[in-house]
Amino acid sequence: MKQIPKSADAKEERRFERIGQNLYRRGSGGLIYARVWADGKRTFRSTETDDPVVARKVLKKWRDDEVLKRHGIEPKIAALERNRLTVGKVIDVYIKAGHPTRKNKLKLATTVKREVSFLRVARAYFDERPAVTLTLADCDKYRDWRNSGGYVAKYTLRGNPAEKETRGGDRAVDLELTALGNALNLAVRRGMLKSNPITGRGRYTAAEDVRHCREVAPTPEGLQQIAYWLRARKEHAIADLVLFLGYSGLRIGEALPMDWEAVDAGQGILHVTREKKGVTPWVVILPEMDTLLNDMRKRATSHLLFPSPHDTSRPRDESAVRHRLTAACKALGIGHVTPHGLRSYFVTQARQSGLTDAEIAMLIGDKTGPSLIAQVYGDLRDDHLMKQAQRIRLHATGKDVEPMPERIPHVDTTCAARLEELQEVHGGSRNQ
Repeated sequence: MKQIPKSADAKEERRFERIGQNLYRRGSGGLIYARVWADGKRTFRSTETDDPVVARKVLKKWRDDEVLKRHGIEPKIAALERNRLTVGKVIDVYIKAGHPTRKNKLKLATTVKREVSFLRVARAYFDERPAVTLTLADCDKYRDWRNSGGYVAKYTLRGNPAEKETRGGDRAVDLELTALGNALNLAVRRGMLKSNPITGRGRYTAAEDVRHCREVAPTPEGLQQIAYWLRARKEHAIADLVLFLGYSGLRIGEALPMDWEAVDAGQGILHVTREKKGVTPWVVILPEMDTLLNDMRKRATSHLLFPSPHDTSRPRDESAVRHRLTAACKALGIGHVTPHGLRSYFVTQARQSGLTDAEIAMLIGDKTGPSLIAQVYGDLRDDHLMKQAQRIRLHATGKDVEPMPERIPHVDTTCAARLEELQEVHGGSRNQ
């Protein structure tokens, strides 16, 4: 018996056999497909049945729906599916699509990571709600729920599951509803919704209320105090990271994955992978950074610069660093400092050292340029401003300055003679 090649069997399974008008069966005893028009092209569309009678009914319904659409009438099933579409399903579709922008482009990995956390909170409140029923009033209710500590965050602490009620604040609410709006926009683009129900909600945070990173940056004295406080408690790894961020201007997400191979002592630079489409993939090793790296090498236990204490093959957890930094500021009685504030610390030191905003933007890898440096990162401390103010000279000084000539009033001799003549005439008439 002659054996049929596997490729021939596969080809047979893919072959369509006509069983009726615009109906075809795929393979022997397989599903029935209909030959239909879709997006201006002829294609096969599965009826999801192998019964010819049912397949003909499905095809007839598709044709009836197409006729209704051409006349601007929505099929009942489409309206029913839209009314059943939940917010959770909208979020699932958005995540599966890869968090596309409105121009259907993919976002950066860091942006996607943040949106995932924002949508996790929004899903906890809106999950089973039909998306079509959302209103702007629901956004206000969500804000109240969020600010009252309604969201319970679930996480792992030292290998054990933990829970905590969290208050987001207006800034967090705006970010979470923006992410939800992005998911709803994709649903509109794909025809799952007619319109985005929360369009035009506005923002709960005013521009002047947004805290920029320069407002959570330490002074040079404050930075050293934080490092000393951490080292006194044997937390050398976190102290090293705090100084590393302040001396490099890197984002914490750029610094944590770095390993010792990134340190190029010969060229005096650190090779880095920038986030947010950053430029300049290197950082200059300044003298303070060089001293810090030498100390870190003596305590190195991994190929990573900042390994996790629980698994040296993985980077240290970002949230743990933030918690310890906050604890240090509270204990020292100084202003709140964040990892991104340490990036602003580097920018401020560079500005006060005389670098231009354009130069600083390139050094920290910011593609936006000098405008963002001046608006968000840059700052000038009071002591620097006082020192610069002493350079102001309100009067000109120096030997080469000639004294101003004495002002002599101008007298018109013609007018003076005429005045004298009139006085003689009037005086003579009064004497008579």
